[in-house]
Amino acid sequence: MADRRWKSVVGDDDTVYYLGDFALANRAVEVFGPRLNGQKYLIMGNHDTCHPRHKKRALLGREIYEAAGFQMFELARTLEIGGQQVLLNHMPYLSEEPSPDGYQPKFKELRSKAEGRWLLHGHIHEKWKIKNRMVNVGVDVWDFYPVPMTEIEKILLQS
Repeated sequence: MADRRWKSVVGDDDTVYYLGDFALANRAVEVFGPRLNGQKYLIMGNHDTCHPRHKKRALLGREIYEAAGFQMFELARTLEIGGQQVLLNHMPYLSEEPSPDGYQPKFKELRSKAEGRWLLHGHIHEKWKIKNRMVNVGVDVWDFYPVPMTEIEKILLQS
């Protein structure tokens, strides 16, 4: 199901930024990664075995993701979207208020501070889509479809 939904949005020549936690098991990376269209760039999530803090990183690291067609293994990246500098990170912004996901103390050093620019992130699953200049692009809040850049641009312009 998820690969059909992916292919309905992503063409062969499209660029995709996957914001972490692609799969909980390496076998799923091996099986599903190569099936997905587009040029795939990975912003590492805490469940990706290529993440520097993952307990199984030493076993396979990023090689399994590279074999599945992923590139750019970073924790964060900035892109210009709709004329704005937008941060990409697996984690939502660091906040003084209680974290919606309960993980803030554990991953505090991986979270960026909100400094006024938009953030595209994952990690929190179905908690919310848009909040405080953050867009949760996790597939579980978008009915398991990737979020097209046109949708992101629309969100940035409306807010």
